[in-house]
Amino acid sequence: MSWTVRDATSAEIGDWDALVRTNPDGGQWTQSSAYAAVKRTERLHPRHLVLSSTDGAAVYALALEHRSLAGRFWYFASGPGAALADFPQLAAALRAATTGAAKGVYAVKVEPFEIDTPEHRAVLADAGFRAANPVQQNTYTVLVDLTRPVDEIFAGFKKSLRNHIRYAERNGYRVEKVEPGEATYRTMYELMQTVSGGKGVEGMKPYEYYRTLWGAAMAQGSGHFWFGYDGAHDGPQASAFMLRFGRYALAKDGGSVPDRAIRGGAHLIRWTAMQWFKEQGAEVYDAYATPPSWQADDTSHRLHGPGVFKRVFGPIVDHLPTHDLVLDAARYRLFLRLLLPIERRVRRRPFGIW
Repeated sequence: MSWTVRDATSAEIGDWDALVRTNPDGGQWTQSSAYAAVKRTERLHPRHLVLSSTDGAAVYALALEHRSLAGRFWYFASGPGAALADFPQLAAALRAATTGAAKGVYAVKVEPFEIDTPEHRAVLADAGFRAANPVQQNTYTVLVDLTRPVDEIFAGFKKSLRNHIRYAERNGYRVEKVEPGEATYRTMYELMQTVSGGKGVEGMKPYEYYRTLWGAAMAQGSGHFWFGYDGAHDGPQASAFMLRFGRYALAKDGGSVPDRAIRGGAHLIRWTAMQWFKEQGAEVYDAYATPPSWQADDTSHRLHGPGVFKRVFGPIVDHLPTHDLVLDAARYRLFLRLLLPIERRVRRRPFGIW
């Protein structure tokens, strides 16, 4: 069996999100049309691609194309969505694609959303992929199986979490699913800035980035906001923005006022959202962004605090790190050694996928 790579047709792009959900991995939001809209604001060029096999299988993959003097570099965020067993054939197809969609591409960055095991790494290494630094923050995360009965899910949480949720409910902490709009976005962003002693969440970006992200997700129908109220503040004490796409419900953004009057409110927001997502058919809740499991207790890790908050829902799950497939070694070296350092100096922030 062999694979080919081509650009999607206009009809396929028009039905893109539905097609992505048919991928073997169940569909990742980072392969969707909304993510493409967000990343256009970061000087990336979305390419809607179809990876087709001779046996009739197809994978609908969003490549974020970075252009430089070295040529074109493709990044499949949490993608491209193919089964891991097919990556050797996909690598062969990319190496052979000297014309058409892949012409001029000197390297490809992939992120199969698969558990990190020696066997899985070997599949990629044998196909010529080389491990690189993780890009997506949920490479290390906590996953909750939502296909189980509600009481079984709740019983699987740590005792401290169950007690916090019950305490918040008993003492009148109120959780509301709120409508999107400028006021909601502004409140959400303000609450995100209150964490870490007012420094904001790790890697926080300007308001306009989040406004674009949230707006694109709401237009797509994948975005959802929850606010929590403890009665001691003029507005919400805590907030959460979450995404539902394919099998997954992803807890993307959150914030809270640290001087809470009722403990457990932020956890109650997550539990309320999980139950809502379960009713909507989601199968997995992704807590998003923790340290790797082997650094879970390292207080110096930048995600130690969020990790402590999320680990009460379950254990950390380590996914495969990002891997690069080098198609032209000379141009790849040129980019990493010369062009990338220049890009990092002239931009306000380091280029987001390296």
